[in-house]
Formats: sequence, C-alpha cells, structure tokens
Amino acid sequence: MAATAYTWGVSDAPRPPEPEDTPSEDELRRMSTPAHVRRAPRFRRVIGTGVTAGFVAGALCGLLLPNSTGVGRGMVAILVGLGFALIGGMVTGLIAVGLDRDTPRYLKTAPSAAWPPPSPGDSAVGPDPASAAGDDATPSTPDEERR
Repeated sequence: MAATAYTWGVSDAPRPPEPEDTPSEDELRRMSTPAHVRRAPRFRRVIGTGVTAGFVAGALCGLLLPNSTGVGRGMVAILVGLGFALIGGMVTGLIAVGLDRDTPRYLKTAPSAAWPPPSPGDSAVGPDPASAAGDDATPSTPDEERR
C-alpha cells in the first residue's frame, strides 16, 4: 500500500473552494480609500481615571495626615477624597479637551465621498448654486447684489 500525503486537515469534509475573483494588489490600491487614524481621547475613561486617582489621593491624605475634627478619620478621608476627586476630574477633563483640540478638523468630521480632504483655504460647501444657475439667478448674498 502506497503512502499518500495528507492534505485535507483534521476532518474528511471537503474544503470550500478558493475564490477565483480575488482582486490584485494594484486593483485593491485603486479601489481603497486612504484613511487617517484619529487618536482622540476617550473622555469618559480619561475623566474617570482622574476622579479615581483624585479620590485615592484625597482618601490617603485624609487617613494619614493628622486632623482635629470630632467626626473621625473615615469621614475626613471620604470628604477630602471627594474634593480631590472633583479636582482630579476637572484637571483631566481639561487635559483631554486640550488634546482633542490639537486634532485637525478634517479628522473629526465623518468621511465623505470626496477625496482628498479639503485644504485649509478651500470651501467645504462646493460650487455656488447661484453661479451654476446662470446670470438670471436671484442673488443670495450682499456681495452678489452689488455685482
């Protein structure tokens, strides 16, 4: 009995046929749309991290530092922790907003069919409908009325 190469995998079930119309690399490049990765902060997580870190720092300050109140160290730790949590949330929120403001505007908008993205001096609206209609169009801005 001759030994044959085992080519079917674990089961004897037939494999699905390979797709015959797989596009070539050049065709994939032609069809693809270039993408930009927007590295925006996740506001809820960033602010939550600031609140948590602030609460932990405040609670530790309330527990470890001497106090002269009659309510006890636990209550002082909770109150100081809540105050630090508020401050930590506000500081990290401001940091997240500052990071998000550095993101270019064209990365924040939804992708459109037009590519490449508009240059900073280009109008995002497109052609003026009044100029497309001809000279008999009603002026829509004061500048067009003067013409």
